[in-house]
Amino acid sequence: MKKKRFYNNKDRNKKWTEPEVGRKIYFADKYVEEGKGTNKFNQKTYKTKKPFFTKSRITDGLKYALIALCSVALVFAGYTAMDVYMQRNSMPLVEEEEEVEGGVGNVQVVVKGSRVQSLALDGGVMLNAVINDALNGGYSSVAFDVKRDDGTIGYESSLATVDAYGAEASQATDAAGSISRFSENDIMPVGIISCYKDSIFSQADPNSAVTDNGEIYKDDNGDSYLNPDSSEAYSYIKSIVEEVRAMGVSVFILTDCNLPDEISEGYNDGFDALSEKLYNDFGNEVKFIYGENVQINSDSVKDIEKETAQKFSGKDMKNTVFCITAKDREKTKNVLDSSQQINYVISE
Repeated sequence: MKKKRFYNNKDRNKKWTEPEVGRKIYFADKYVEEGKGTNKFNQKTYKTKKPFFTKSRITDGLKYALIALCSVALVFAGYTAMDVYMQRNSMPLVEEEEEVEGGVGNVQVVVKGSRVQSLALDGGVMLNAVINDALNGGYSSVAFDVKRDDGTIGYESSLATVDAYGAEASQATDAAGSISRFSENDIMPVGIISCYKDSIFSQADPNSAVTDNGEIYKDDNGDSYLNPDSSEAYSYIKSIVEEVRAMGVSVFILTDCNLPDEISEGYNDGFDALSEKLYNDFGNEVKFIYGENVQINSDSVKDIEKETAQKFSGKDMKNTVFCITAKDREKTKNVLDSSQQINYVISE
């Protein structure tokens, strides 16, 4: 039996889909409400663009600008405070000269120190107070008297001449240990030597003294002086430097290098002549700086500024350390720190 088919070919090659009706869809049609719109531009349905600088945007902008300004000010203040801290506590040896060999003698040394009594270098309680005072006060160095202007020695010396002439007085009981403690706390130890003004050695050894008409010369205060041309006098100063250098001090301030004007003619005195001899013997491992004694009697900031300006006028700031005795140490230090060119050791 032949099966019945449910399809045939009578409509073959004819289109059976529905014909297209309506119109093409345009881009603007999505902005038109159904049943009411048109594809033509309608001014009423167009939304105008808001201005950029509105009141809220201006307010927000000012707020963010103020926050940014405060942030910059805080960062600037922080860097300024850090710079001051680092400047006061950093290592003091800077400004290395060009094309020179190494050694402390060939660098420009910045000295902003506290001057203390040699007796305070006891390695114990008094030393701790000195270290705390230096750190809290912003000092980068501590200076002490190695040889005083009366001829006494400020440390326990093993030199035969010091022992024979009884030159030790109020000396440091543990100079070497105290100097080591300074270095551990990033504090530079500085020795102060009164070179030619010496009423002990000159009286004990007349051959080493400055004379006047065959007699040991004495100034109006009764002080006598070592002869700059005496080999004994130079050897004495050199031996003191050598002994303290072995304890760890490499920077020395030389004061009283000049004889009184009335007697200096005919003597080879002065810092340059003495330091040249010392550098020839010690090389660049030791630094010698000219020291000048200064008394500051004012106690107000304004008066201190006037007095320091007057007394430091025309001075060689770069190659001089001013050994200052001040009526008000803290205020004087603040005035001196405002001028970075001044090197000083200061005491009350």
